[in-house]
Amino acid sequence: MGEKKKIEIADAPDDENIDLKADVSEETQDVWAEKLDEVESETEENVDPESEDVEQDSASDTEAANEDVSEETVEETSQDEESQPESDPEDDDTTLDDDEADENVDESEHESKVSSDDVESEGSDNPEPEQQDEKPETADDAVDEIVREESNAVLKAEDEARQRFNAPPEKKSLKNNLRHFFAVWWKNKHYRYGTLVGLFVALLVAVFVPYTRYGMLNLAGVRVSSSMVVVDSVTGIPLKNIPVQLQGKEARSDDDGKVSFTDLRLGRTQLKVDKRGYAQFEKYITLGWGSNPIGEQGITATGAQFKFMLTDWLTGKQVTDAEATSGEDVGQSDDEGRITLTVGEDGEDAEVVLSAKDYREERLKLSDIKQEETAVKMVAAKKHAFVSNRNGNYDLYAIDADGKNEKILLAATGKEREVPFVLPSQDRNVVAYISSRDGDVNKSNFILDGLFIVDTSSGDTYKVARSEQLQLIGWSGNKLIYVAVIEGVSAGNSQRSKLISFDLDSRERTDLAAANYFNDVKLVRDMVYYSISSYAVPASQAKLFSIKPDGTEKKTVVNTQVWSIIRKDYDTLLFNAIDLQWFEQVGDGEPKKLDVEPAQKVPRIYSVSPDGMNALWV
Repeated sequence: MGEKKKIEIADAPDDENIDLKADVSEETQDVWAEKLDEVESETEENVDPESEDVEQDSASDTEAANEDVSEETVEETSQDEESQPESDPEDDDTTLDDDEADENVDESEHESKVSSDDVESEGSDNPEPEQQDEKPETADDAVDEIVREESNAVLKAEDEARQRFNAPPEKKSLKNNLRHFFAVWWKNKHYRYGTLVGLFVALLVAVFVPYTRYGMLNLAGVRVSSSMVVVDSVTGIPLKNIPVQLQGKEARSDDDGKVSFTDLRLGRTQLKVDKRGYAQFEKYITLGWGSNPIGEQGITATGAQFKFMLTDWLTGKQVTDAEATSGEDVGQSDDEGRITLTVGEDGEDAEVVLSAKDYREERLKLSDIKQEETAVKMVAAKKHAFVSNRNGNYDLYAIDADGKNEKILLAATGKEREVPFVLPSQDRNVVAYISSRDGDVNKSNFILDGLFIVDTSSGDTYKVARSEQLQLIGWSGNKLIYVAVIEGVSAGNSQRSKLISFDLDSRERTDLAAANYFNDVKLVRDMVYYSISSYAVPASQAKLFSIKPDGTEKKTVVNTQVWSIIRKDYDTLLFNAIDLQWFEQVGDGEPKKLDVEPAQKVPRIYSVSPDGMNALWV
């Protein structure tokens, strides 16, 4: 029962014998044999011992019926061949087409199956009821089932292959490719674990091997910065305008000798300083993560050196914030005002420029410098403005403090009715200038004064206001305080005089106060004190007030009319009020009434230095 079998249609002619083995692979034959063994085993187990004889008789009858059907099929096939007309001699030996052969095989199988069914139906007359319900699977049924399953599988495979072949090519996007790649990578544990192990090893190498870490960070696009200070190796003074090269980039040192680089790669690199008049400097440094400050880098001077000692022309004090420049060569002063300038080459036409903040530039030819150290007196850059009629007209002049570089800023027009008034700003190179030079007149043909702002360096001038009478009070930073009598207003008008603040930067005016006239106005430190006259105004409004130059913090200082404001010293003010009353105010304190008239009543005029640290009084 367990041996493999070859299935043929019995008693067929030799040339038409259909061997199913020829159409089926060896693997399929093995499957058939196993299937037959299983069917026979199941049949033996399911059949009772008493019915074995009946089954054997049925099997014998079935085999006999199959042989009869096969013989009838062969005889019919022979008769059909004999009944066909004779063909050409050339076609006598030809066989049936493949399609006809397949049809004959199908008919034979069908007839064989019918015969088997008839035989089985005859044998089903067994009186035992259990045998009527059970129909054991025959060998032919098993073979048919196997052939059918294999044929369906083959046809399905061919259909799928044909569909894949005829299908249009799939457009693979980057997203799909990446998804497919990661899916394959994740499903393959060797790839997955190998990648994780590789990353872990790379991380260890990056942590413990600096140069490997720098290379990986550079590939990842990480960039760092670096900074240094270039100084003279002998004096230690920072050097300005020194070219420094790092990773193909060049930067120059600033006033403090500092050089900064950005967008640098990590790792070992070369620092190079190459300046005419100095020995070439090269150094290898390692740039790590962060800002990489590398401190002072000293370079040695090899060119000609010139030394200068700078002092203030007026005070004789050292000028410490200064520098000497010759072409691209720059030297800076130390804390004692000394400058050492190193130049790469000198000639008769070469010159050095000495400069400092708020000082006039001084120029010297290098060929004229013979001594080891040259003393230079620095003069303030702020010019002195004054009015002179040396030419018969009132011209406005500007001159340096040492009497050099005198020039006319504003020439007279001949329309000036009196000597113009000049008030210089403490911290800017401008002056306030009152003059009737424009020749303006009012409706009564009265000549009006004009208020002008004049730049003492360039001579640029613009007009601020015109009035029947102008009085300059003083400068408070960028603000000019003045009093103007409004033109065309009657003498009894309570708003005839105005106290005004003019902003030099915005060129806007702010009205601080108004009266028929002011008894006195003083600018003390950063406060404006003004006394309103009782003429043309109620007596209750005639008081002493103070206000900021920007119009804020207005308050009453003395609650009565004050005739004059006297500055006793820098912090003390005296107020002479009506009815012979005297008040004294110290600093920002409240004024106190004095019992007796003060002995010292001479007012002082103070001029404060630009830095506010010193004051001059007359």
